[in-house]
Amino acid sequence: AHANIIKDALRELEEAKNSDSFMEDFECEENWSDSDFIIMSPLLGMIKTSGALTKKTMDTVKKCDKLDKLKIDAIPNLFAKIPELVDDLALSLYPPLDWNVSKTEAWKLKDHMEEVITQLGEILGPDHKTWLDFMEKAVKHNTATVQGILIQHGMAQLQLGEGNQQEKEKGEAVKEVEEKKGEGATKNGVSS
Repeated sequence: AHANIIKDALRELEEAKNSDSFMEDFECEENWSDSDFIIMSPLLGMIKTSGALTKKTMDTVKKCDKLDKLKIDAIPNLFAKIPELVDDLALSLYPPLDWNVSKTEAWKLKDHMEEVITQLGEILGPDHKTWLDFMEKAVKHNTATVQGILIQHGMAQLQLGEGNQQEKEKGEAVKEVEEKKGEGATKNGVSS
């Protein structure tokens, strides 16, 4: 059920993003700005990551004979909040898009996914470390990309601390966004 809610939210947002008539059906006179599309990609990525985490966990539990019943019973509780958090983030992405609200909702989902990944690591054990690490990296990548875009638009500040990997990743995300922006400008015949 959780995976279907996430899929529905993604499908509706993709339809709305790619079709003017979809928004007209909701009598929405607002539309996304070009800059809204920039931040929507990593935010949709966070929703997709929550869907992948949900699906992979369900598949893993079905195949796992080694887990005791108490541990398996705890897993659905970990995911109980994800549909609501996904729904809140998805709703914040409809026009008029308020970047601060979307960031707040994204951070709630990020925090919960990180907590779920940590607890899954404890429940499932070291045999599942590889895919859990991959999921954790996906969450961090989307978060860093959102943060980089917010910094670029003056809505956040980069704070570097010595040896702080998360801040380093945010800095790398800013650089990546700036490079992509530069590539787009070059493709459009605009030079910096």
